[in-house]
Amino acid sequence: MNTAVLADAITPMLRLDQCRKGACVRVTTLIEQPLFGAQDERVSLRLKELGFLPGAQLKIIGFGLLGSDPMAVQVNGTKFALRRAEAAKICVEPVSTNS
Repeated sequence: MNTAVLADAITPMLRLDQCRKGACVRVTTLIEQPLFGAQDERVSLRLKELGFLPGAQLKIIGFGLLGSDPMAVQVNGTKFALRRAEAAKICVEPVSTNS
């Protein structure tokens, strides 16, 4: 019995827009966001060009007024402002900050 595969299959997906301020995470994949419609692939490509690639480590710096848009994210030493809809395309996993 392979329980490791079973455990991964039921692990809920964490999206960047669900993370809290100060969280350190790693990009796992980019997913489809129906809100962008026919432009979804272009948005994904743009995020990849900015460095939001699988394996990239991110830090959530903060959020706009009242915790809303935009959210500030640091990737590869560069700070970006993302709309929540864009952040919802980015699946992440927590990263231990013990260094």
